[in-house]
Amino acid sequence: MAAEAEKESFAFAGEPLYPKKVMGRRDIWSRDELLLALDLYFREGTNASPKSLLELSNLLRQQSPHRDLVVDPSFRSPGSVGYKLANFAAFDPAFKGKGATNGGRGDLEVWTLFAGDHNGVADIAKAIRGNLPFLSSVNGAVHEWEDDEFEAPEGRVLTRAHQARERDPKLARRKKESTLRRTGQLECEACGFDFVRTYGGRGHGFIECHHIRPLSMLRPDAKTKLTDLALLCSNCHRMIHRGKPWLSVKEITSLIHAAEHG
Repeated sequence: MAAEAEKESFAFAGEPLYPKKVMGRRDIWSRDELLLALDLYFREGTNASPKSLLELSNLLRQQSPHRDLVVDPSFRSPGSVGYKLANFAAFDPAFKGKGATNGGRGDLEVWTLFAGDHNGVADIAKAIRGNLPFLSSVNGAVHEWEDDEFEAPEGRVLTRAHQARERDPKLARRKKESTLRRTGQLECEACGFDFVRTYGGRGHGFIECHHIRPLSMLRPDAKTKLTDLALLCSNCHRMIHRGKPWLSVKEITSLIHAAEHG
């Protein structure tokens, strides 16, 4: 297909492909937004239907934390969604054409991480869509994630959904009670740290819960089982969440053993 024909397919309802207005840092697409767009690219390519472009545009605008930008009709418009698909096309070796040539670092990161897993991206997109209402604030926007160092590769929405489950006080109490009945102590499942052994009575009952199920499987109506939670000390818990990708309990245990015997 000729380059001009390719460009034409990226436009929507007469919107210019290359908007003249540049909105600055807040217009950078979040990981969640990029994954939703990548899912659409995998399903429909750069010739996504007007209905699909509009549907994703509406979702992104409704759930954006940047409420001041949503009043601008060009913010996350169907045309901008189409242009984002063109950015992905530029990285796609199977795409016959040029695609857009000025995709951002986030576009490339998402493509590099997820391009080989179409089904996985579909699962992540489904989980993001499902958890958006669950995490929305009163004004309908999911607040911006404040600490990128601990955000999951799957984005802030599933990071927050993950945290909501592992910080549920009732679930945490049940997990601790169950473990105490079974073992008589609360040891970190990664490093073996016991707060009581170190801090005496002050450490009684203290340990953190970590949700171990894959983020792509999180659904707001899914019941969290005690077997979905692992007990971790504060250090191991933060190290699991630090950086991308997040580590499993087994992987963080291996790091500890390697450091101790290296």
